[in-house]
Amino acid sequence: MTVAALVRPFLSALVCPFLSAGLRARLQALRTPASDRYDHDDVARVQRVTAEQWRTASARSIRYLGDYAVTGETAKAKTWARSQWLASQPEFARAASVLDLGCAAGRNLVALREAHPALALFGVDINREAVGVAASSVPGAALLVGDLYDAGKVLAALPRPDIILTMGTLIHLHPATLPRLLLRMALYAHRALLLCEQVSVDNEVVKGPAWWRPTRKVTGDYIQWAPNLYEMLRALGLQFDVRRVPEDLQGNGARDLIAVHLG
Repeated sequence: MTVAALVRPFLSALVCPFLSAGLRARLQALRTPASDRYDHDDVARVQRVTAEQWRTASARSIRYLGDYAVTGETAKAKTWARSQWLASQPEFARAASVLDLGCAAGRNLVALREAHPALALFGVDINREAVGVAASSVPGAALLVGDLYDAGKVLAALPRPDIILTMGTLIHLHPATLPRLLLRMALYAHRALLLCEQVSVDNEVVKGPAWWRPTRKVTGDYIQWAPNLYEMLRALGLQFDVRRVPEDLQGNGARDLIAVHLG
């Protein structure tokens, strides 16, 4: 290894904190070999990157499980209040069962159990450690480790619920794959889809690789979109209404609650 290669990481650590986000993005882009780059339309590569990102999240970040669970300080945070707000939506009072796609460590399921003790609860997440935490937090819930890019297999492994919900989940899947997933969800749920997501009219890239030049924040290969769920649902012929998440409860990936009524 050359001296330059040894020194470069230390120089980056010293200099990068003083650079603007745009300059950091350009620097990171220059350091990324062309062979490691991929573009928006490379759906298969994006799928692999996204799935691996969340499959290994708990191994890479000591905060991951705590951020998505209901323990200690997390129970006082606005994320918990947002889950409680979600659980207060009228659809749940009329339902017998709910499936949370991308349930992580189970925060929404805990809120639903507290608000509606009789609900049968199901959850799916790609991160095995998160599913383990959810299982201990929500006894009796039917939980599954699964990849939403393989939604047919995931849904077939669980009973058909009255409601399927997502919160900040669809923003991590390539928009090109979402219409098919939404259709599967609509065909599988008996009564409603509740989608608490960040939305745009042009499938905006909110976070992503530096060479994509996302508009907000660059975090390595981490990818986040603001998909045009409205147009996708209209194209599928699905009727829905939109409820704005209270401003003080909004967070990354949770701005609008789209309620799709199926029957």
